[in-house]
Amino acid sequence: MKIDLHMHTTCSDGEMTPGEILQLGIDQQLEIMSIADHDSLDAYFELAKNPLQISPKMLVGMEFNTDGPNGELHILGFGLDPTYPALKQYCKFRKNERINWSKSIVQKLQQLGFSIKWENCFQRAKGGIIVRTHIADELVAIGAFPTAKHAYETLLIKGAPAYIERAGKTSKGAIDLIHEAGGLAFLAHPGIYSFNFEFENILKEGIDGIEVFYALHKKQTMNYWYEVAKQHDLYMSVGSDFHGFTSKNPQMIGSVPFEEEELMKWIPQLLEKKVQQ
Repeated sequence: MKIDLHMHTTCSDGEMTPGEILQLGIDQQLEIMSIADHDSLDAYFELAKNPLQISPKMLVGMEFNTDGPNGELHILGFGLDPTYPALKQYCKFRKNERINWSKSIVQKLQQLGFSIKWENCFQRAKGGIIVRTHIADELVAIGAFPTAKHAYETLLIKGAPAYIERAGKTSKGAIDLIHEAGGLAFLAHPGIYSFNFEFENILKEGIDGIEVFYALHKKQTMNYWYEVAKQHDLYMSVGSDFHGFTSKNPQMIGSVPFEEEELMKWIPQLLEKKVQQ
């Protein structure tokens, strides 16, 4: 069985449209997939306009960007009711809030001497959710940095010269909203954060699972989080975090090995939820 529950589209910071991602899932013979755009469910409403007769089973998902004391933790929500009013309101707020926040970052970059325009950064978002990687990509385009990773880590991470806090959504706030919307909450890619976080606090906040099987987790890291999940009786998820073939995350969807038994403990109960037009 091929499953991938973490990929991005042009509705956040991915390179491919929802339709293109779905077709790629079909081409890769995925049986179950989930698009997990940052703070957006727009991809599902796009796909609902022209539903295919034959396609992978789709698990409604989203990646919540949350603000922790040491950096930004990502919480994956699966099995969400996309029509839940508080969730729709949250997505709308985040989209508008990111516009003002990204403008402030660009203004700070301009003050630091970079000839960067917000309009060009937003154009990279293709009308969707603007994130810091769009700004990093533009810094590369204007010749300020050789790579987006270098730009991001030099200027845009927490504590860097151009970093600006957003109106915070705590991990607990995200977990609570996921539960209210009928979903399960997973800690995304726990092995790749560049800062320390207190996993015990995430446990207390009600996390349901961990993205154990993740494309950038080395075997030792995966084994560690596998044991953590077992120890605390948590569900496990799998994700490539595919953003596009020329992106910082080009890992092919459906390429991450996983234990089917672990995923089947929770996925079937959530597959019932569909996007209502």
